[in-house]
Amino acid sequence: MITDDRFLAQCETEALHLSSAIQRHGTLLVADKNGTVAHVAANIHEFIGALPEAWLGACLPPRFNSLAASLENPPGSRKSDVFEVAETKRRLDVVATRGTDGCMIIEFTENPDIQPAARLPKVLATERIPNDEDAMQAARSALTERIADMTGFQRIMYYQFRDDGDGEVIAEARRGNAYGSYLGLRYPASDIPQIARALYLKNPWRMIPDASAPPVSILGQTSSGPDLTYSDLRSVSPVHQAYLANMDVCASLSFPVEQNGELTALIAAHNREPRLLPFKVLEHCGAVVRNHVLTLRRYHAQVTMKTVDGLTHRFNALRPLLYSPEQFVANWPELARWLTNEFQADGVHLCLGSVHLQSGKCGDAATLGILERWYASVREGTVCHTDNLSRQTGSEPDDEVAGTLAFRVNARAKGEFRLYLTRPEYIHEVAWGGNPEKPIEYGGGQNDISPRRSFDKWVEKRKGYCRSWSRTDFLLGLSLRNFLDREFNA
Repeated sequence: MITDDRFLAQCETEALHLSSAIQRHGTLLVADKNGTVAHVAANIHEFIGALPEAWLGACLPPRFNSLAASLENPPGSRKSDVFEVAETKRRLDVVATRGTDGCMIIEFTENPDIQPAARLPKVLATERIPNDEDAMQAARSALTERIADMTGFQRIMYYQFRDDGDGEVIAEARRGNAYGSYLGLRYPASDIPQIARALYLKNPWRMIPDASAPPVSILGQTSSGPDLTYSDLRSVSPVHQAYLANMDVCASLSFPVEQNGELTALIAAHNREPRLLPFKVLEHCGAVVRNHVLTLRRYHAQVTMKTVDGLTHRFNALRPLLYSPEQFVANWPELARWLTNEFQADGVHLCLGSVHLQSGKCGDAATLGILERWYASVREGTVCHTDNLSRQTGSEPDDEVAGTLAFRVNARAKGEFRLYLTRPEYIHEVAWGGNPEKPIEYGGGQNDISPRRSFDKWVEKRKGYCRSWSRTDFLLGLSLRNFLDREFNA
């Protein structure tokens, strides 16, 4: 047995982009900037003729070279075409992609005629911005239904990443024999390591038609393999293969949902049988998801603007109390009541030089020391928060404090002061897709790894956590911090 931490560490070191192998449903050529083939998949002859040895060192044929030459310079740029093999009349999707080092990756895959592009629903240039979170959630659910209709996959999930790194299924569409629902279930951060999340951000989708199929080796003129960061055909990690098999999933398809350069969600599709989609369908689904991402960005911008406007009005009542940090201290009882009420907190600490003030349930002096050490270690921005202080620090604070939201203000006259809003433990239930703490098993072989086997609903009685700090709480803290900075440094 190995622990989750060791398993996650092993996953994070797996060089997924340097596997030197591809999935079996396609083939690949990698050419340098001059159009000379440097790497070739061992199955190239099964798709477009000529054995691998004949391709290595040769120039790309004019048609493929023309497609590759039309690529823009940024890595990940791509162009597509449909190629018919003259001898067999076999139609293949051809995708040329700019690699990380300027190389050109040419990939060929089957072109299954499962849904002509002409019958795909139109992608609207813009979508109506939802008025509230209920409407936004309805849009997420509608997106999963739309992807299910276009792809024919049995289960489509809107898999949202939480601030703590875990994931949660917040919308789901099911077709055919997709038995059981994953809606509302949570999954540990280790299920999708950061190294995999980074690859999702760099590609418009990740298609695995048959996770059980053995990979195909890539041959090259040197022992080093090509960088497959931007390859559609990149082989499947053995850990991911085992994970999908344990979920009774054969085909998998994922689209990234990105906000401000971060992967915030995945649109994840599962099928119990192998399923390959033509490039045009993947491209169309990708456009639908990107359109949703734009709508999501506009919605969040709208919510932020409304929230900030409302907060500015609420802060006006504080002005008479905040001419200086000294006024802040003198009016502490009234200010503390306002802070705990606005943030729905149970306690608040103020630290200004040697002055330490507190109100409500906020622990003892030792707890304040834990808060100070935590904030000093994590304050990359002006506002930070945690739902589980003991997990973050390895220390056990007073029972009255399980989580905190903190920010600091630099006042020219008095230096820095810090505010800690605190919440006590909130014992509640979390429904997981399988026991997240269950050890991972492996056999005697070096790569014989098996993630947990059960994904049945497992309910945890969660202790040590406070009520989660929301996006509105964060915006309130950020706006208040900026307001105080202006008042004290005007």
